[in-house]
Amino acid sequence: MSEIRTQPSPDDVPAIENIHPAEEIVAARAMPPRRRRWTMPMFLLVATIVSMTWAGITAWNPMNVWELSAYEGSMFTIRKHVLANWSGGLIFSISLAVILGAHELGHYVATRLYKIPSTLPLFIPFPIGPTGTCGAVILMDGFKADRKQIFDIGIAGPLAGLVFAIPIAWFGLTSNSFLETTSSTIQFGQPLGISLLNKIANPDSPVSRDWIPNTSMNPMLMAAWVGLLVTGLNMIPISQLDGGHVLFGLLGKKSGIVSLSVYFACVVYVIYSSIKYKEPVFILMLILIPLMGIAHPPSRNDNVQLGPLRVALGIVALAIPIFCLPLRPIQIL
Repeated sequence: MSEIRTQPSPDDVPAIENIHPAEEIVAARAMPPRRRRWTMPMFLLVATIVSMTWAGITAWNPMNVWELSAYEGSMFTIRKHVLANWSGGLIFSISLAVILGAHELGHYVATRLYKIPSTLPLFIPFPIGPTGTCGAVILMDGFKADRKQIFDIGIAGPLAGLVFAIPIAWFGLTSNSFLETTSSTIQFGQPLGISLLNKIANPDSPVSRDWIPNTSMNPMLMAAWVGLLVTGLNMIPISQLDGGHVLFGLLGKKSGIVSLSVYFACVVYVIYSSIKYKEPVFILMLILIPLMGIAHPPSRNDNVQLGPLRVALGIVALAIPIFCLPLRPIQIL
C-alpha cells in the first residue's frame, strides 16, 4: 500500500528532560494517549462495514435503489431490500472485511517485525459505490526501511489477502444463495482467477462465468471479487503500490524505468477502453498515481540484496494482476 512518511524520527522530536514543570505538563497533555491511536482506525472500520453491508443489501447497486425509491416517492423499495437481504449484506461485508483486513495486517505485522513506524490499517468507506469501500491502507515511514524490508512489507499484504480471498471465492462459486432485488442494471466481469476456479469448482456447469449480473452474484463470491480486484490493482508494479514495492525490491533504482513503461501501458489501455467501451476504466487511479510519483522513492539502503528465494517469489507475485484483474470490471446495462 502507499508508503508515506507520516511520523517523525526520534531525532526530530525535541527532548523534554530538564524543562520547567509547567512546560512538562503542557508537553504531556500535547502527547496523545495510546488509545487515540485506535480511535480513527476503529471508527473507519465500523463505518466501512456499515457501508459494505448497505452495498450488499442493495445487491451492489445502491444508487439505483435510491433512484427507484425517489421515483416511487416512498421508502418501500429500500425497506424491501433491507428485509430480504440484510443477512446477505452482512455476510458480504464480513467476508470482504476479512480479506481486506488480512491484506493490511500482513503489511502491518511486517512493519512491526522490522520496527518501521506505521499506522494501524485504515479502511475507506464508500457508501455510494457498488462495493461500499475503496479498500484499506496503512501509512508507514518507508525511509526507515531498506530495500529488502520494503520488499517483504509490500509482498506480505497481497499474499495474506489471497490466503482468505481464494477459499471465500470457492465457497461463493459453490453456493446458490443469491440476493433479492428488482435492480438488475449492473454486471461484473470476472477475472481469470475466478474463471479458472469456477472450472474446478463446477466442472459440469454450462453457465459462463465471464460476466455475472448483480442478481446472480453470491455475497461471498462478490466479496472475493472485490478482494481480488483490490489485490490486483495494488500489485501493479508502479509507484508505492504493493507491486511497486516488490519491483523496487527486485530491481532497485532500475525499477523506475519499468514503472514508467507500465504506467504508459495502463494509460494506453484506459484510452482504448474509453473509445471502445465508453468506459474509462481505472482512470481515477491513473490520475492519483503521479501525485505519489510513478517511480519508487529510495530506501534507507538500496544496495541490500534479496537472495534467490525472494527474487523467485517476487517474480511470481508480479503475475498476480493477470489473475485478479478483469479487463472490464463493471458494465452498466
